[in-house]
Amino acid sequence: MKITGRVWKFPQDDINTGLIRKQQYNHLPFEEQARHCMESLDPEFASKARPGDILVAGKNFGCGSSTPAQHSIKGLGIAAIVAESYGKLFLSNCVSSGLWPLACPGIVALVETGDRIEIDTDGWRVRNVASGKALACTPLPELFREMVEIGGEKSYLKTRLARERTAG
Repeated sequence: MKITGRVWKFPQDDINTGLIRKQQYNHLPFEEQARHCMESLDPEFASKARPGDILVAGKNFGCGSSTPAQHSIKGLGIAAIVAESYGKLFLSNCVSSGLWPLACPGIVALVETGDRIEIDTDGWRVRNVASGKALACTPLPELFREMVEIGGEKSYLKTRLARERTAG
């Protein structure tokens, strides 16, 4: 699968779930949570981001609590997140939500906000479209990849149960 989009770069390390989306918005519907996405780091991000854009971040992105802050990112229509590395719970939450979390050491040096990148989830590579420079990403386990491709944990389970019913 190929995903191409415009980059929003947040190069800081250790961006926790509270910086992705403040806890005070937990109770809101996902579309409302999206309006507050990354506002602590860039108050205009949510109003400028467009569906299909790609968020790029530093090391340990999404660290901290198990707060499902990925819903605010997904609510904006962001196609994928490419970070140097992730907090474990956040990575799992992204997969469960059907949002691509790609770990790609060196990504912060490869791109700037506004660049276009192409993500190849078959070859696990990210390429800066303008410069042509590319980096290898850490492959997701096959189960995680399938889950994201199907649309998240609930869709994955429904698909698996339907397969088992038709096979049995």
